[in-house]
Amino acid sequence: MVFENQKRLFIHLPKCAGMTIRKSPVLAPYLVVATPDNHISKKYTEGLHTVMKRNGDHHGNEHARWRDISYPTRSLYRPFAVARNPWDRVVSRYFFAKKVIEVEKKEPVGKHNIDSFEHFLEERFIWGGKDYMWHRAIRGWFPAVDHVTDIQGNLMCDMMRFENLNSDLCAYFKVPQMSRARNVTALNEGTYMDVYTDKTIQIVADWYKADIDMFGYDFDSGAKKNYWRQTQ
Repeated sequence: MVFENQKRLFIHLPKCAGMTIRKSPVLAPYLVVATPDNHISKKYTEGLHTVMKRNGDHHGNEHARWRDISYPTRSLYRPFAVARNPWDRVVSRYFFAKKVIEVEKKEPVGKHNIDSFEHFLEERFIWGGKDYMWHRAIRGWFPAVDHVTDIQGNLMCDMMRFENLNSDLCAYFKVPQMSRARNVTALNEGTYMDVYTDKTIQIVADWYKADIDMFGYDFDSGAKKNYWRQTQ
């Protein structure tokens, strides 16, 4: 598909460096993000806002999937997103939940089970299939491919690699450097791999099989296929 506009439509998956990209003064002139004005319909936006208000959550308009964006917007701007190792992403979401609840006190204790990482994983059965939860960081148990494919499962976005974010974005937008990272959820020590047991590794592998198959992840690697390359 040929896109006439030089700006890019950013499909913002939660906990995939979205704030770093959206708040970058270097990239700001090139970005179009999801808003109620370019959602696929007024009914979609109203449904999203109703569900989020009922749950006491921010609307998260910017986390709409590619398929939730209006056709005129999709046809005008070339879409891109960031692919992140699912084992890494789940740990980031877990520590983000702990930060929001225990440190920032923005959600009440008991709203999410964060007693342990394994307890947090059980929430996938509560929120995994609920409409609009792809807009949430903590409750967002939908696979990443759901954000970036059409209803037939075709990949519709240029995918940057989280693990190579700076170099991928600089090449993609033809800019010399990126600004500093924003909204980073840091572990106290170690890496995401240190959080896992054999059991929890398999839980995430089973739940995010679609992402692993699409992007060729291993437990300790970034995307190995279906990501944007500079020759494209």
